[in-house]
Amino acid sequence: MENIESEQKLPMTEEEKKMYNKAKRRVSFKVHFTIYFLCIALFWLLWVFLFKDSVNEGEISVFFRLTLALTLFWGIFVFAHYLIGYKWNKSYIEKEIKRLKKQQAKQEEELKRLTEEENEEVE
Repeated sequence: MENIESEQKLPMTEEEKKMYNKAKRRVSFKVHFTIYFLCIALFWLLWVFLFKDSVNEGEISVFFRLTLALTLFWGIFVFAHYLIGYKWNKSYIEKEIKRLKKQQAKQEEELKRLTEEENEEVE
């Protein structure tokens, strides 16, 4: 544990910070997925062994509905967490900064072009 703490105190380059944050997001997803899998497996096992035969034929138990809803809704959040951790690697702020820089460069280029045209007209 001491090595990890001492390594984090060292100054990190920008690239190392990005890699660290990316790894942190991915580990966070893996922990989230593991907890999801274990909890959902427990609920389904409880339903199979305790509640499956406790209702009349043709009826759907409340516990089954609860387990199914929990699986689906929590699964949506796990999937979103996966997308954030693995597919959408760059933060939204970085993307917005790049977009604004590109927009600013276009505006400066347009201003420069207009200034040059104005100078040509004067001459």
